[in-house]
Amino acid sequence: MHTAPFFFYVLLAGGAGTLLGLYTFFRRWREQRLIEDTPQARVRSAPQGYVKLSGHARSADGKPLHAPLTGRSCVWWTYRVERRERDGLFANSWSCTDSDTSERPFLLADEDQYCLVDPQGAEVEPNERRRWPGSRYKFDQNCRYMEAILAEDTPLCILGELRANHGSVTNTIDEEAAALLSQWKQDQPALLKRFDANHDGHIDAAEWEVARAAAVAQAQHNKVHEPPGVRVNVLAKPGGSQPFVIAECSVGQLAHLEQWRARAGLALTLLSLVAIGYALAHIRAEDASAAAQAVVTER
Repeated sequence: MHTAPFFFYVLLAGGAGTLLGLYTFFRRWREQRLIEDTPQARVRSAPQGYVKLSGHARSADGKPLHAPLTGRSCVWWTYRVERRERDGLFANSWSCTDSDTSERPFLLADEDQYCLVDPQGAEVEPNERRRWPGSRYKFDQNCRYMEAILAEDTPLCILGELRANHGSVTNTIDEEAAALLSQWKQDQPALLKRFDANHDGHIDAAEWEVARAAAVAQAQHNKVHEPPGVRVNVLAKPGGSQPFVIAECSVGQLAHLEQWRARAGLALTLLSLVAIGYALAHIRAEDASAAAQAVVTER
């Protein structure tokens, strides 16, 4: 039998594509169903357990993060650096040389309440995603870069497990102060009346430090007088098999995105099966031709 190796490679690729397509289809279809079937809740009245919440992202201590590559202000970031390596005379391959993701909790605030979000282990769907070659920001020209962020005040839809306490993440003074600052920012006239010392119509850096100190003092007072055992609610990765998703979009947009990905997985499965059938047909044809030629030779 002298079957061309090409068709064996097609079989292998088709088998891998079928497995990947089926995995993608069932995973994304399941997530779409969870998104659509999990009731929408508000932070104040949400039950403990697996929930779907919407709100706006806020920094947990009033001090936003800064993305490592571009310095953009945010509450969460991730980046990846890949270096080009020459493979042979002409072909190039890319390998990851550096990557990292922030793990600092941030706040999810709706109209009347907030909770902490622990992003560790989450599948994050940011809109603020940038890719560029090294020359754009005068980085290494043999590298390419990717950076994504969740900006302050961006609207989020999150599916995860709501808990009264999660590990070391509790209602610390900084977190209480951040919540107070977030509430004060919603009432700009009152904020200006209280902290705009020079009456120029905005809160400058020095005045913001005064506001932060006032929030810390108020948080310390609340901490002393709060009932024993009180803990801020934390939205985190579920202990079971449910997905933990943080998406910078509406619930409907997230469900549509998962539906599109499920269809893409199904399309990959069908194309892979066609490729397998094509390769098997040629292999059988070559085997039949070889057998016929062997019979003729024997005669």
